Formats: sequence, C-alpha cells, structure tokens
Amino acid sequence: MTTRPVRRALAALLPAAALLLAGCSSGSGAVRVAAPTPSGSAAAQCGALVAALPGTLLGQRARAVSPASRTTAAWGDPAITLRCGVGVPGALDPSSGEYDPDLAHHDAQDVNGVCWLIGTTGGGGYQFTTIVQRTYVEVTVPGSYAGQQSPLGGLASAVLAADPADPARARFNCI
Repeated sequence: MTTRPVRRALAALLPAAALLLAGCSSGSGAVRVAAPTPSGSAAAQCGALVAALPGTLLGQRARAVSPASRTTAAWGDPAITLRCGVGVPGALDPSSGEYDPDLAHHDAQDVNGVCWLIGTTGGGGYQFTTIVQRTYVEVTVPGSYAGQQSPLGGLASAVLAADPADPARARFNCI
C-alpha cells in the first residue's frame, strides 16, 4: 500500500530530474543562435570569418551552434555569440528611431583595428557590432562576463582577414 504513493512521487520527480540534468549539460550542447542569411560577397566573408575564428575566447571553448551555420559561432556557458551578416545597426539605419549617423549619442571603440558600435542587452550584457567592415558582425556578451577582459581583441584578426573595411564607412571616429 505504501508503494503507490512512492511511485507517484517518483513519477512526479522524474521530469524535474530530467530538466535538471539537461540544464547541467547545457555547457556542452549546441547553443541556439539565430542565423543571418547574407548573400553574395557577404556570405563568402561570413564563411571565411567563421572558419578563421579562435577555438577559445576569454578562456571559453567554442561550442556547436544550432542551427548549424556558416554565419554564427559561440563560446562558453553562458554563451558569447557571434552572428555575421546581420542587418544595419539601428544607429546607422535612417528608418530606425535610434538613427544617429554621426554616432553623437552612441559609443564606438576601435579594438585592434576593428571599429565596434557598443550597445547593452538585458541582464547587464553587451552587444558589439562592427560598423566599418563591409559586412556587419554582431557579438553578444552575457552580463555574467561583466568586469572581465573584452572578447573583441580575440576576434579582431579574424574579422580583418575575412572582411575588409568599407572606405565609405571610414568616417566613423572610433576611439
């Protein structure tokens, strides 16, 4: 008679235990990253960039991304993500409420020869987007990495090798 309540309790706990185990293994599983779909030379530049990315970033190992794509990458847990071939950042898009063509109200910074527009995300994280390269590359860093070294220096050589600067965008003053 006492086995029935025990079985019910175990049956109720098994789904919760499965969720806990899945959460523990999230650092080794694929990271879900929305994949941009650039075309033409942007697609080729993104493929070259993703192939040239480092295997570690901020001491974090590269992780598989889902869906598998030649335009995305991820490192660590929580994941630092990279998306290549994203749309024009709001600050540079005339149809956006954020439009700021001279970046008078936005921060931009040169890191090892790559100019990045700096934005924030929820949870104290950051989003960086290249603004001088021909193809826009976006890097999102979760808030849990706050106070650590920036990952941008580790990405600069791959970005520069795969995606040359666009002379028309050289007017941005990155400090």
